[in-house]
Amino acid sequence: MRAMKKPAYPNMLAELHPADLDWQEDGAPFSTRYGDVYFSRNGGLAETAHVFLEGNNLQQRWLELDQQDQPGVFTIAELGFGTGLNFLSCWRLWQTTGCKRLRLHFISCEKHPMSLHALTRSLQQWPELRDISPDLINQYPDHSPGYHRLMFMNTASDQHKPVILDLYYGDALAMLQQQSSPGAKMDAWFLDGFSPSLNPELWSEELLQTISAFCKPGSTLSSYSVTGKVVRALKALDFLVEKRKGFGPKRQMLFARYRPEHEPSFTAPAQPRRKTAIVIGAGLAGATAARSLAQRGVNVTVLDQADAIASGASGNRQAVVQLRLNKQFDAHCQFHIHSYLFALRFYQYMGAVPNNDFAWHGCGVLTLNSAYTNTRDAADSKTLAETYSHYPDVVLQAVDAGRAQTITGLAIQEDGLWQAAGGWMNPALCCETCLNHPLIRVETGTRAESLERTENGWIVHTDQQSATADYVIVANSYSAREFEQTALYPVSPLRGQVSHVQQNSVSATLKHVVCSQRYLAPPDADGQHCVGASYIKNAINTELSPDEHRENLEKLGALAELVNLKPDLALAGRAGIRGASQDYTPIAGQVPDTDLPEWRYGGAQHQSLEQLDSDKSGEVKRLPGLFITTGHGSHGTVSCPIIAEHIAALVCEEASPLPQALADVIDPVRFVHRQRRRAKPRS
Repeated sequence: MRAMKKPAYPNMLAELHPADLDWQEDGAPFSTRYGDVYFSRNGGLAETAHVFLEGNNLQQRWLELDQQDQPGVFTIAELGFGTGLNFLSCWRLWQTTGCKRLRLHFISCEKHPMSLHALTRSLQQWPELRDISPDLINQYPDHSPGYHRLMFMNTASDQHKPVILDLYYGDALAMLQQQSSPGAKMDAWFLDGFSPSLNPELWSEELLQTISAFCKPGSTLSSYSVTGKVVRALKALDFLVEKRKGFGPKRQMLFARYRPEHEPSFTAPAQPRRKTAIVIGAGLAGATAARSLAQRGVNVTVLDQADAIASGASGNRQAVVQLRLNKQFDAHCQFHIHSYLFALRFYQYMGAVPNNDFAWHGCGVLTLNSAYTNTRDAADSKTLAETYSHYPDVVLQAVDAGRAQTITGLAIQEDGLWQAAGGWMNPALCCETCLNHPLIRVETGTRAESLERTENGWIVHTDQQSATADYVIVANSYSAREFEQTALYPVSPLRGQVSHVQQNSVSATLKHVVCSQRYLAPPDADGQHCVGASYIKNAINTELSPDEHRENLEKLGALAELVNLKPDLALAGRAGIRGASQDYTPIAGQVPDTDLPEWRYGGAQHQSLEQLDSDKSGEVKRLPGLFITTGHGSHGTVSCPIIAEHIAALVCEEASPLPQALADVIDPVRFVHRQRRRAKPRS
């Protein structure tokens, strides 16, 4: 585990400064901030191939690793994303290599990202990349500092193993030091920032020390720069440094290998046993977690006590995907926006998975001012714009009634908030698509009753028979409190009834999700609108309620009349039970070991709060191999996908999509700390 200082995480919504560019006569971008070019005038593609792809011997290393049964992931980290040329060149080489088992993960740090328009213009320089550059352009974010995870279909080999690109927007040192997965390591580094004389912070000793902390024996590094200060620093950090022939007019380039004397041999590749995991719960939290684990080569068994998957709130016909708003741009706000941005990409990716019926409907979500009738948040568009000014316009816009009318085509008389990228999807079909993976086995009608830790992993005792695995992920909503190890975490049932309304000639024209105190989704393929949902705390009855049907229509307000939904409609519907945490924030991560001695799990012995099992730093120790994802409430469509990736990264010791500050927001250990504070005697 790295002993690295974790700096305060920079504000992800207010501190991003885009690239300042001039355009040269040949169409190439030039940085006015650093006074330097983004790529060699002698050929950007050729320079990338020479310095980084061939420089790190990528293709040969990939092919050798791919011969192993469980090769895992090959992770490349880059300083300076720029135009994306290095990533696209690397991805193109990956496709032509055709690895069957190995996965590719590319991480790139960029303090001043190009605008989408500038990136698109820059990539026109290379028609050789036109078959893949539109995929990058389609997902590319040019806003919001922090970690952005993008997933690309791996059409060259295994579609179950996406190529992952993580963009770290902000100071490279801070971004890398905030990585929340302690086991994350890099196989190769591309040092491609502007020259040390123009951009010294990207070549500082502290940053090079951080790079070395992320290396393992045999990790490589290459750069066009052979500055003496950098060479000396790398040698002091246990790198074997070489100066090789440079590209074009540059006489030399730099290559380094970390602690090569400890590098494992490829002559007798290890054949480790495939990891196993049990996921308890086949709703959206469990299905996304199972998918993320299976994509990393983990054998997954999913247990659910119901007779079918997605039997809870995840079984609704339509679920809205919209950003949970915060008036302050604190860590919670940052978690919500990055969860939302990844969810949009995730559902788009899942909709492209072959041979499935799932579809993503990115139609936009309009939240009217009347949605806040029972709160103090109702305001005109000018006030809304000021209140939420920390959100980029591409994510959220305050609109007046006139703009709302233009968006919807309805005679709306209210101001509101417009999320152009939001939309809706069928969560049950999403669960089905996630679980349709060769490494996932689903057992419904099986109730998990208790968990027991052994020397070799975990035993899940069920009402059928016991099951064993290396890892257990508890994803069964409020029922997580039934296990001794997760009983501490306050998740309560929250009933939500959705009304199904047959479209009429007016409502059939609705193209966007519109929210008042209830949401109205556009008609689905069967011509049904979903209107919902009710909020009944601590209720687990799923019988349909006429009163809740009536309330759903009434709380559409004027919207119901605009689309000709009469209050006396005969309605069908569905009631599901969400799991809401006490602080309305998901509870996710590795489960703390708060009650039992380190050597004993699953028993009844408890310690006092003063004896909680923690190390000298005060950090609560964790139960090895036990994770939780619950308490998503009514925003699980947004929070489940990124949390699934986070948990899978912790299990597989890979880079997480959540920086430490955002992982802390959802960490179950927060309730342990609160319990300690409450129990501490007052002076």
